Amino acid sequence: MVTLIVVLFLLAAGGGLWLARKAARRERVSTPVALGHAAVAVLALGLLTQRVVSGPKVLLLNDALLLFVFAALGGLLLLVFRLDREPPPMMVIFLHGLVAAIGLSVLVTGYVGL
Repeated sequence: MVTLIVVLFLLAAGGGLWLARKAARRERVSTPVALGHAAVAVLALGLLTQRVVSGPKVLLLNDALLLFVFAALGGLLLLVFRLDREPPPMMVIFLHGLVAAIGLSVLVTGYVGL
């Protein structure tokens, strides 16, 4: 199950990198890619939540879940900018991606330790 969660977060990360590159170049961001990125990340977040709640206690997975929740809040902030048709600040994009990347590395470290 954790393998699937890692793969889903890696897919979301790939989409997020593509979106961040487009935003850095001030190019129009693709709505289907943005929605796909969000959908895959939310699915992975839900599966990770289920694993943390119902599985054996692994503190690194709990930490990864907390980091991904913070990253999701940053994603919601980016969505607000998108709905207002304003370009989001690159600092918010950077922090969203950084927190998610740290969460992914903590998740992988916890998974390897299982």
